Amino acid sequence: MKKILIVDDNPDIRALLHATLDLAQSFEIHEAIDGVTAVEIARSLKPDLVLMDIMMPGEFDGLEACRRIKRQAGDGEVAPKVLLVSAKPRHQVRQQLEDVGADLFMAKPFGPIQLVECIQGLFAAKA
Repeated sequence: MKKILIVDDNPDIRALLHATLDLAQSFEIHEAIDGVTAVEIARSLKPDLVLMDIMMPGEFDGLEACRRIKRQAGDGEVAPKVLLVSAKPRHQVRQQLEDVGADLFMAKPFGPIQLVECIQGLFAAKA
């Protein structure tokens, strides 16, 4: 069973994403409310995918959390895939996505089918 970490400061968005993924497939789903917590959970959980909002309050945003999650994979470990989402259009964050090592970006709003297809594509590419 694939482990997914959902990271968003909005509890309603986390619940919606959680419900969408529950209906789509058998995933082990975990949640974090900010970038700091996401990095801590990712270190111990070692998820297959982190689904994270870019714009979050706190010590660091989703971009910095992505950078840290990608860097913390140890020797011989595969870093989790990171799917970043934002209300900002891709052209505004393109360079930042490359700089932090994000695997995929989705602009909000997006539909449940689009989200599931993107996640399935990431897992298929990993195999």
